[in-house]
Amino acid sequence: MNPEQQAAVRSAVERRMLSFEHAERSLDVDALVRHFSDAGDFYMHNDGQLMSRDAIVAGVSQAFPMLRSLEGGFSELQIHVLGADAALATALFEETITTGDGAVVRQRGAATWLWRERNGEWTIVYGHVDHYPA
Repeated sequence: MNPEQQAAVRSAVERRMLSFEHAERSLDVDALVRHFSDAGDFYMHNDGQLMSRDAIVAGVSQAFPMLRSLEGGFSELQIHVLGADAALATALFEETITTGDGAVVRQRGAATWLWRERNGEWTIVYGHVDHYPA
């Protein structure tokens, strides 16, 4: 790949990461899950637990309506272009979650997402996230 092609992939994945972050911060379940591949190849490790797309969708669908807000975001985002249709994004994050009853949870961690482009759309096929108290 030439530098222009790599820059185009990097830019497309960066836009999708920003969209992912916005969906999460907006507590928009539908927008968030549209970032996950539905081709049957998505899975992730969440705090050491292997989870399917269905399990992630169920968890987010149950949790988001119970939250008042989810603030914070990614930092130190790095996008590693693996090919014309694949990129690895890594980032640190800090977030503050406020539940419906006002309880506040502060956490930080690291995330890695493997993005694939299919039919003009970039989606996550694999993720890894670890959460720690902030």
